[in-house]
This record gives sequence, C-alpha cells and structure tokens, in this order.
Amino acid sequence: MPKSLLMIHGIGCGGDAWDHMRPGFEAAGWSCEAPTLFPDQRTLENPPASLPDLGFDDYVTAMLEAARKIERETGHKPAVIGHSMGGLIAQCLAEKGAVSQAVFLTPAQPKECAEIGLSVVYTFLNVILTRNRKKAYKVWRSGFRFGVLNCVPRRRHDAIYAQARYDSGQVYGDITDGVEVDEGLVTVPTLTIAASNDRATLASAVRKVGEKYARSPVPGDFFEYPDNAHWIVDEPGTDSVVADIVEWLDEPFGARA
Repeated sequence: MPKSLLMIHGIGCGGDAWDHMRPGFEAAGWSCEAPTLFPDQRTLENPPASLPDLGFDDYVTAMLEAARKIERETGHKPAVIGHSMGGLIAQCLAEKGAVSQAVFLTPAQPKECAEIGLSVVYTFLNVILTRNRKKAYKVWRSGFRFGVLNCVPRRRHDAIYAQARYDSGQVYGDITDGVEVDEGLVTVPTLTIAASNDRATLASAVRKVGEKYARSPVPGDFFEYPDNAHWIVDEPGTDSVVADIVEWLDEPFGARA
C-alpha cells in the first residue's frame, strides 16, 4: 500500500512551512504533498482585493480535493497532518472520511474546545483590534515572534517571518465563531499533539481536542511535548517529534488498541 501524506499548513503560512519536517517523513518512505492554499490570493505582500472573499469552508474544500486527487492517483486515501489552522482542516477531512489517518499538530480547536488566553490575544492583536472580515491580514511581527517563534532562536525570526502570508479576515472570523466537527464521524486513527510552551494554540485547549477524539469510534491518541511551542514544525526538538509521528503512522492499526 502506498504511503501518501497530505501536509496542511497553518494560517499565515505556505507549504514551505513543512520544509524541515518533510525530509524525515520521506526518509521513512512517505510520499509527501505540501500544497499552499490559494497561493495566488494568499500572497506575501499586496494581497488581491478578492482574498477576503475566501472562507474557512473554501480552505477545507481545497484540501478535500487535494486528498481526493491523491486517492485517485494512488488508489488509497492519504494520511493527513495539519499544523495550527491546518490541524483544524485535517479534523474536517477526518470527519468527512477523506483520509486514512490524521495527525493534528498544535491545532486550532473546534468550537467546544477553544480557549483564548492573553498570549493568544497578543499574538493576534492586530487582527483582534479590527475584526474586519472584509480585510486581509498578516499576523503582526511582534505577535508572530512572541506567540509563534518563542522557542526558535531569535537569529532565525526575520527569515521565518519573511515567508508569512496574508490570510482572509473571513477565515479568521470563521475560526473565531467556531468550527463544528462531529467526533462521532471520525472512524480513522487520530493523533493530537500539544506543545506545552505554545502561546498561539494553548496546550490546555489542545488537550481538550485530544479528549474529544479519544471519544471517537476509533479512540484517538495524544502526545504533548514539554519543550516545544507553536513553531513545532521547525524548532529545537522537531526531529524527535517527526520520529514519533512516523512511528505512530507506521504502527499497525490493531496494535493501537
């Protein structure tokens, strides 16, 4: 059976966010697809006026089609890993039965699991202050450094922030309003991952996500990394996280019981 992995990035990011993790999966035999959501709209600078027309459902639909394309090409549903907002999209794909396994990496939370703390407010302060669904937003530099890159060496901050993309205010609003996911429809193995130092998707909220999918027909697993933060995709300790996820993905389904 082919080992295909769909990798879904977070808000403000592109497929390049997976550049550090991807080689570890490929070395373990996984064929990885890491698309950028709407790259012609979600630009690094000067986003088009049409970007705020996109909503969260459009992002889900795009990744659902990406998963179905992989299935058409390989004859098998891919596994999925999603980071931050991508983790919430991955939950939606698992609910829709479009994937074979799902990893939610420091994910944005569905409606009943959401928590907003002061660190989250500061991270997204420029978005919160205006709350305009008709605008395009890039997380402000200070918030990105504080809430996303707090476990990344400071010398790397500018280079990472230079790759930050604009996102639709409608998408921010949809996530804030709350996205509903029925864990009773998730019938594939899932792994939820929290990072204890995460200031953007609080570990306490991600633990609730893990508890939610522990109640699924196929009870989900949960890992928490005490020394990592939101940019777990490329910070000290990331290689160990990849090794753990690979081991989980490769574990026979029955062995998880």
